[in-house]
Amino acid sequence: MLDTYLRALLDPPFAKDPPVKLNISAKTLGGVYAILGAIGALFGLFGVLVLLGLSGYAAVGVGGLSILTLIGSLIAEVGTAIAAWGGYRMYQADRGGKTLVIYGLALNVLGGLVTALGNFGGVASWIVSLAITFVLYYLVIISRFEGETKLV
Repeated sequence: MLDTYLRALLDPPFAKDPPVKLNISAKTLGGVYAILGAIGALFGLFGVLVLLGLSGYAAVGVGGLSILTLIGSLIAEVGTAIAAWGGYRMYQADRGGKTLVIYGLALNVLGGLVTALGNFGGVASWIVSLAITFVLYYLVIISRFEGETKLV
């Protein structure tokens, strides 16, 4: 059952004839994802370390840090690192990089949801980040490597 969902995520129905047709080079998009993903993963690592430090205070009762926030941040950090690595592979013209980017984005969405459930009012910001992630996902789906047929 999970295999069916993952296959649908990698090859959505709109991939053959997307509603918004843009000519986006997969190599260029991969380079952008690799650079921004690496920067995001680096800062995310610092954020996770801060959360781990704050969790010691939360254990004594000083703060109200939820364990869901920590778990969600870890999941999102792994997703960011996977997406950055997939972007690098796309930049190297490896078609398997698209799969890694898509899985990384899916992990980011999952991590964001877990974090949002741990915070009061976090679901609204998660919905906004979900919309942004969908745009990034859409760009990966419609991007084409050199030699593939153009959409426009």
